[in-house]
Amino acid sequence: MLIGAHESIAGGFHRSIHRAVEDECEALQIFTGPPGRWEVPPVRPAAARAFHQVLKANGSIPVVAHAAYLINPAGPDPDLWVRSLTAFRDEYDRCSALGIGRLIIHPGSHRQTSAQDGIRRAAEMIQAVLEESTMGPEILLENTAGSGSAIGSSFVELAAIRELTGQADRVKFCFDTAHAFAAGYDLRDRKKVQATLKRIDSEAGLENVRCVHLNDSARELGSCVDRHERIGEGQIGKKGFGALVKQDVFSEIPGILETQPLPDGQGRYRPQIRFLKGLAGGRR
Repeated sequence: MLIGAHESIAGGFHRSIHRAVEDECEALQIFTGPPGRWEVPPVRPAAARAFHQVLKANGSIPVVAHAAYLINPAGPDPDLWVRSLTAFRDEYDRCSALGIGRLIIHPGSHRQTSAQDGIRRAAEMIQAVLEESTMGPEILLENTAGSGSAIGSSFVELAAIRELTGQADRVKFCFDTAHAFAAGYDLRDRKKVQATLKRIDSEAGLENVRCVHLNDSARELGSCVDRHERIGEGQIGKKGFGALVKQDVFSEIPGILETQPLPDGQGRYRPQIRFLKGLAGGRR
């Protein structure tokens, strides 16, 4: 697994790469704009050039982007669905401008309609975005913790969305460990990790997992509560992550920390990244 973190783009997209290097990241995740805003300007050519130049100068580590939290592909409100579609199109365009090959999105909430309707609406939005361009990033559907009316707490539901898009070759998955644990996928030791990966494989195909979010869980197995904790300090624990980061099936994909970083000047993600690298076999 290529162990990295979600880094800030404050000061420019290229600054996220400098932060990743300081944190000893092997992979990087960013937002392409403020995650709580609907409208974000396009990427300026100068900003894209700076990002590409700094990325190349630092070994061209894999970069993934995470879509804004406001986007709700599964939502039933027609106006908000169209607004989400517009925001998602803009996310896709910003990723294309930056040369980012994978865009992660939450499938959203069906808002007390039905899971089946939410799955259909999410697939329609993804299909609409992909049909507008034959080039651009893969879309990675992220599994959820299962709270409220959110869809995607099982990989069965994610696989159903993927199939309905009619673009399965361009739609893959992001596996969030804290969300999975909250949804009932046990990851606390080697045997449980192996059983969970076997389950995911049967539900959606492990080969379709293109990114892992490495988050410990502050809440218990099956809680349906999304609360991230630093690695080894939550309910999953050291044994679980030690087994997960050694899995051959994930050897070449990004493993991204989304846990609470330390303040600037104290290493931010570096201690957790070093800890995970140690679990994976001691590389630096």
